[in-house]
Amino acid sequence: MCGICGILNLKLEPLADRERIEAMSARLRHRGPDSAGKFELPHLALAIRRLSIIDLETGDQPLSNEAGDVTLVFNGEIYNYRELRKGLLERGHHFKTRSDGEVIAHLYEEQGPECLRELNGMFALALWDARARRLLLARDRAGEKPLYYWRRGDTLVFGSEIKSLLEYPGISRALDPTALTQYFFYGYFPTPRSVYAEIQKLPAAHRMVVEDGELHLATYWRPQEYLRPPGRPRVTRKEEKALAAELADRLRAACESRLVSDVPLGVFLSGGIDSSSIVAFMSALTPGNVNTFSIAFTEKTFNEEPYAAYVARHFRTQHHAVTADEPALRQALLTLADHLDEPLADPAVLPTYLLSGFARQRIKVALSGEGSDELFGGYPTYLGARLAQYYLRLPHLLRRQLFGRLQRFLPVSSGAVPMGLFLRRFLSHAEKDPAQRHHIWFGMFAPDELEQLFSPQWTGPSPPTSKIFCPLERVLEGAQFDEMVSEMLYLDFRLYLEDNLLVKVDRASMACSLELRTPFLDHRLIEFAAGLPGNLKVRRFQLKYLLKKAAEQWLPHRIVYRQKRGFSVPIARWMRQELRPLLDETLGEEKLKRQGLFNPAFVRRLMQEHWSERADHRKTLWTLLCFQLWYDRWGGA
Repeated sequence: MCGICGILNLKLEPLADRERIEAMSARLRHRGPDSAGKFELPHLALAIRRLSIIDLETGDQPLSNEAGDVTLVFNGEIYNYRELRKGLLERGHHFKTRSDGEVIAHLYEEQGPECLRELNGMFALALWDARARRLLLARDRAGEKPLYYWRRGDTLVFGSEIKSLLEYPGISRALDPTALTQYFFYGYFPTPRSVYAEIQKLPAAHRMVVEDGELHLATYWRPQEYLRPPGRPRVTRKEEKALAAELADRLRAACESRLVSDVPLGVFLSGGIDSSSIVAFMSALTPGNVNTFSIAFTEKTFNEEPYAAYVARHFRTQHHAVTADEPALRQALLTLADHLDEPLADPAVLPTYLLSGFARQRIKVALSGEGSDELFGGYPTYLGARLAQYYLRLPHLLRRQLFGRLQRFLPVSSGAVPMGLFLRRFLSHAEKDPAQRHHIWFGMFAPDELEQLFSPQWTGPSPPTSKIFCPLERVLEGAQFDEMVSEMLYLDFRLYLEDNLLVKVDRASMACSLELRTPFLDHRLIEFAAGLPGNLKVRRFQLKYLLKKAAEQWLPHRIVYRQKRGFSVPIARWMRQELRPLLDETLGEEKLKRQGLFNPAFVRRLMQEHWSERADHRKTLWTLLCFQLWYDRWGGA
């Protein structure tokens, strides 16, 4: 696990600001505190900050092939590198190290950019081919590792984090209005945009070949090709049993491959089915040698530690727990405003950061359960999609009367599962296009709220909501689904997972110099899950149907079928009490007037309604707070 960055002159002429590579690399030190490396030509500079995980003695980067005409800097892990290395040795290649990264250089020597298809892992890489005078940039299939880039004229600058790019002179900090509007709708920045108008993300499963002064962007893996097509016959009971067994085999193999390490590793354990399954397989593969880490909350409805402790006792792990009290969470919020290059409205980044820092005291690598919900159907919004099918069968007049009456009785809650907020959004938007309503249910500001949020001086004459659904159109292009729930899962995999969850775990863990590995995102398991029928993921009103059937073999019943709670923090209550002064100061009316982005009166109304408990505005206010804390640190043109 590392941080990489680089500068290239597209005409292969001498770089004007080559010395900036040092400052760019220094900005990434938290991602790789163990060593630093650099490769320079007159027209190119590559740099690497390394977190040593595999081959501690000889694995420093940059890495190259025998002839030295292929040079690589790389962030991540290649889990099948031993098999690839064996084949390369048999074909006559010679290695200088035992690292996984050197395998990429030799594989590229044979196959060129097509070598990416051979890699099973998480990675962002930059590779210089001196023979072809070509630069290759690439990201892994799911987007676990980040890569940003900026181009102006003949200069290309890239890096693992935006803060590294901002060390290069001339890169504007002007905000992207479309991206910003999308952030307030989704709670994150959908690919390929970033918060800055001039900086873009390389999408997951994409490569960029820079050759002859041109940038050629292409995908090398398409998850839509593995989706179950419409019209296929239903799965029989016998086939269902066989699929559950295959799921178990694939998940076991994914866990085993992610245990390759020359440093101590462990598991983030919440006590849910995903992380508990990883613990079960790790305990079978390395009995008596599993470290588990969990986080406890003082507020009971948010606290999953009793479940985590139960699983740890069941599998006899070495269990460690840390308590996330209000002062620790508040400090994490302020600290992450400096680490996060872009606003991120997922409050789970706070406990993820605290847990990462706690675990890093004992281990250097942790396994985590991200990806399971999007592959196997774990979110309550999928039940909302099912419920909407029945709700929309009611006569329109009856739906209107039901909506009007229920609105008066829906509770305002501070709990972990705010049913009043969920039901209010469900009833308000159930009649919309399925993909759009799914993101309105899941998202932060609803479209009508966005129309009130921004200052007219900022948005101009076009409505701020005009492009909020463009990311859905990009992702859905060319994809076909066997049923509606499958479409929702695919959208969440391509958007919410890639641009929210994986950003959250990467930034929070790397801020603590901890590598996080996700077995559920093994591409072979992703391809298998994509081909499953939707009713094996959400069966009537049961989430993760097939995964639960499979997990009955290795987990206690009370863990398999416990209610999903999610990894979050009590922000609704927090913003009414301990965090209220910070909220009031950060989103003050005079401050927002000077800034000119938002409608101060609308923001003040949201705060007053939330403080008086007339409404639950936890999502909207948290999204605003996260943006403003970021803007105070990083914003401005």
